Amino acid sequence: MLHNKMNKCAVAVKLGLMVGTAVLAFPTMADQAAEESAKKEQQVEVIQIRGIKASQEASLNVKRYAVATVDAITSEDIGKFPDKNIAESLQRIAGVAINRGFVGEGAEVSIRGVDPTLTQVQMNGQFVASTSWFSQGANKRSFNMDLMPSEMISDLEVYKSPVASLDEGGVGGTVILHTRKPLDLDSNTLFASVEANQNSLADETGLGASALYSWKNDDETFGLLGMISTLEQIGRGRKAENYWEEGWSAAGIAGFDQDRKRDAYDITAQFQATEQLGFTLHAFRTKLDAFNTNQNFLVIGADPAFMTNTSGRVAPNGLPLTGTVTRAGWLAQDTNTRNAVMTSDVLDLRVDYEASNYTLSGVIGTTSSDGGNGGNANGLWGQPINGTNGITVDVNMDLANAMLLAPKGVSLSDTSWQDFQDGALARTKLKDEETYAQADLKLEVDYGAIQSIETGVKVRSHEFTYNSYGAVLGAHGITNISQFEDGLLKDFDGVLASGSPTSFVKIDGKAYWNALNNSVTAWNEQRANFSSVTEDVYAAYVQGNFSGDNYRGNVGVRYVKTETDGRAYNGNLTGIDSFKGDYSDFLPSLNLAIDLSDDLILRMSAAKVMTRAGYSQLAPGYKGLPDTPPSSGRLQAARGNPAIDPFRASQTDIGLEWYYNESSLLSFAVFNKDIASFISTKKIIENLVDVPVPGEYEVSVPDQGRGGKIEGAEFQWQTNFGNGFGALFNYTYVDATGETDNGEKIILPGSSRNQFNVTGYYEHDMFSARLAYTNRSQFFAEGTALGNSSDSFDAQDFLDASLVFKVTDQLDVSLEGTNLNNEITYQRHSTGAETVRVITENGRRYALKASYRF
Repeated sequence: MLHNKMNKCAVAVKLGLMVGTAVLAFPTMADQAAEESAKKEQQVEVIQIRGIKASQEASLNVKRYAVATVDAITSEDIGKFPDKNIAESLQRIAGVAINRGFVGEGAEVSIRGVDPTLTQVQMNGQFVASTSWFSQGANKRSFNMDLMPSEMISDLEVYKSPVASLDEGGVGGTVILHTRKPLDLDSNTLFASVEANQNSLADETGLGASALYSWKNDDETFGLLGMISTLEQIGRGRKAENYWEEGWSAAGIAGFDQDRKRDAYDITAQFQATEQLGFTLHAFRTKLDAFNTNQNFLVIGADPAFMTNTSGRVAPNGLPLTGTVTRAGWLAQDTNTRNAVMTSDVLDLRVDYEASNYTLSGVIGTTSSDGGNGGNANGLWGQPINGTNGITVDVNMDLANAMLLAPKGVSLSDTSWQDFQDGALARTKLKDEETYAQADLKLEVDYGAIQSIETGVKVRSHEFTYNSYGAVLGAHGITNISQFEDGLLKDFDGVLASGSPTSFVKIDGKAYWNALNNSVTAWNEQRANFSSVTEDVYAAYVQGNFSGDNYRGNVGVRYVKTETDGRAYNGNLTGIDSFKGDYSDFLPSLNLAIDLSDDLILRMSAAKVMTRAGYSQLAPGYKGLPDTPPSSGRLQAARGNPAIDPFRASQTDIGLEWYYNESSLLSFAVFNKDIASFISTKKIIENLVDVPVPGEYEVSVPDQGRGGKIEGAEFQWQTNFGNGFGALFNYTYVDATGETDNGEKIILPGSSRNQFNVTGYYEHDMFSARLAYTNRSQFFAEGTALGNSSDSFDAQDFLDASLVFKVTDQLDVSLEGTNLNNEITYQRHSTGAETVRVITENGRRYALKASYRF
């Protein structure tokens, strides 16, 4: 295995050396006239960006002069990206919606109704490795937005239509984040900021700071830029959870606390050896300490024979939805504390040579990420339910009364009866890494309308590994939750009906984690859970760029071959088996923009696109197998298939854009994606014998869908009223349906039928304000429920605002509020039953920041 990996890296290094040699040697093959010619005129106008209005004009400028269907967000200045969370900025773009994570912050991006796992996110045109901490969540290709400080981004582009020269992989679209470069900034540019943030559900305050310094010599041939950012964020979740219809018949309330600390570093060096030849070395590192504790207070294993029914309504499994439970397995807290730490690293070297009639460039680089839960400390605290400590429940959880959970004879804030019943410590370790090298040539030609031809090659070697370990615990002396009591967990008013508990015992998760970790006598590898996926990707493309008096565009084709090798232990857990898959794709694309007048553009595109399956969908090992029998009694696992086909689709779109002044746009577009194949998830029952806990498991496996169709339209309007006021509005309609392998019609994940955004702003010399409202209708997505694959979320709307006071020319003070309407989200069973799975309140978030620029 190591030998193969070294060989693959050697191939990438050799290609990188060939690229560098070609870039350095190519100038000697050009004539002297080419070297001495002036640089060609830039297609996109340059706008000096100093405020909201100018930033909007710059974003429109990118869209207007782009050949493909592209939207952009441009930072007004260093540290002044519209939102602290990049995903929440992206949702302001027409056709873009986001999914939110455990603490309510934007986590994943959906473009034009396509599952967010099919959105490709890159930094400076390259993949960035990232991992996650939630062991029950799927391991995806999508970038973890929590890892990227917005201060480090100069601008971003959203490609809704592909071009052959861009990496394949975005059926939904491609988002490219651009970092800053020293030769683009004034020498001795200095930026520094400090901030504090709070969550309305917490008493704590998170602190942060960032600093940037950029220098270049007088000749502007060499420059260095360094940036550092640190930020503590207070994340909260207050939930009502319903697993009443599941095999373990549980329902309850949950509190999720995650105080995250992110440290990020960005270093860029540029050397312009000659007017034509330049080098850019870029290094990026981010580390996220995502320590978190989840406390579920549940009634588990209700016995329907000992439950009254006060409404006559019953769940499909026969349990009354409303009544009093007098016998059940447990009334207990199920606590999970995870000592999660994730890192992502990027290091690459780019070489560019630009002459009068050609441009040659090459990139070689590597990116890697380590993550996992860092050790999940599970605990069960409580007593069985009997006639003396019954509980009244209403788990229908409709919108009117949320959920009722009223214990009888005991108090949830009393520690005396909450004895330690069971505990375990299990650790997952994730590794994601990629080595890449590419070479690109753009040749200026005069073949009629064709003005340039681009061609290039790229090779990538990627490996994703999942390991898990179970701890053997020795004596730890744990008897009752009082040993770790840390006040009360409260603020459940938004998710529970009147009469339910308003608080319960809060556990000091770090103290409990340390107690279990200190008692570990050995770690056992859970071989049944091990999986490794290796991908080798080879790509080549050719693209012609054409233009005339009133039109411009490109046409090209990208060829890509993918070889996959998935590894997992055999059924007897004595050796590792290998499962191989391979496929190739030709991906043609056409983009055309026609200037009907000076300010009216007709834009059309057509292409074939593909996205490879997520790592959980490829990994052949059984993920999530328990080392000891779970307290719920429910056996669940998931596994993948390395030979499964990728997502493939053909897409077309046509749009009309009217730029009626330099800061205004009125546009309308219709789009269609004909999905030839997609991957969904189904659950099957498997009898697993050679595993730590044998039995019948509910196993989630990838399911190859027959196909589907996404059709829709988007409208956007943007303007500046000329008196300091401006507005943006966009609306997107999407109809996204698919057909599973057994012929079942489904709504595709990530798709909302309707979504819109409204932003208004006011800008003055000393003051600016922005108010943004976002709404999306019902959609399917992976949620935060236990054992969840893809549930339905009710319509959501969020209101955000920011105020900036310009104290001096160099000093700004800003106040930002997110989720000001305190949206409470509802997650329903994917089966479409009337009951709600999870109700969540994440609280309002506020940030106060002071920034200095010189």
